[in-house]
Amino acid sequence: MLKQNEQALLKLISSGEGTYGVSIYHFETKECFEYHSDELFYSASIIKVPIMAAVFAHAAEGKCSLSDKIQVREEDVVPGDGIIKHLSPGIEWTIHDLIVLMIIESDNTATNVLIDLVGIDQINTYMREWGFVQSHLHHKLQITASRDPEKMNIVTANEMNEFLNIIAVGSVVSLNACKKMIDIMKQQKMNDLLPSLLPEVDGVIGIIPNWEIAHKTGYVPGVEHNVGLLYFPGQTYAVSVLSKNVPNRAEPRRIMGEIGQLLYQVSSN
Repeated sequence: MLKQNEQALLKLISSGEGTYGVSIYHFETKECFEYHSDELFYSASIIKVPIMAAVFAHAAEGKCSLSDKIQVREEDVVPGDGIIKHLSPGIEWTIHDLIVLMIIESDNTATNVLIDLVGIDQINTYMREWGFVQSHLHHKLQITASRDPEKMNIVTANEMNEFLNIIAVGSVVSLNACKKMIDIMKQQKMNDLLPSLLPEVDGVIGIIPNWEIAHKTGYVPGVEHNVGLLYFPGQTYAVSVLSKNVPNRAEPRRIMGEIGQLLYQVSSN
């Protein structure tokens, strides 16, 4: 399926001015599509996916409970994405709620509180256990950091996609943890990339949708990412599309939207 559409994918990806790294895996045929998938990219908010898994692992080891509450202090609040920065300081949130905010609202304050909970070194230890070699967490979000590549949060499309693969089959922390992580990612509020050109679901209440996506986006100027699991009837894909040096946000939105649309059309035939 992917092999038959390799040229269409290559033409689509190369139509942009930016640099793209792409990894796609089709679970049913076990086919892969790779394009600069081992190239390093600044992670932006994509790093929040392994951070989420690290918090689940931390809880599974008995070091916390997802129902534990953490007070978010005024000094914890950072700019960028999220809603906590708009709320009164001192509110207590459950760890589970902070995970949800980190993923579906990309809340940077929630992310940093969770990084402090688990620890950067421990998160990287988990990541290595899950197969990350080049991808690495170096610093918290919205904290001034050197742009030296050795001191940046970095990911590759291939490693992110391999991680999505093992989440999809229940091999990260536990089957139950993977189900919960996928459920959280399905609630994603930022849907202007991979799913942007997929048809809207219309019909009676409770109708079975013809597609679902569990995903995470990432953005800083010049960088736009989207990674996730795309579910069509009888067809499932892990898709990781990273970009850098893009001239504007319209270009990666078009390319990623058309990748999602192409996979949908191929799966519907």
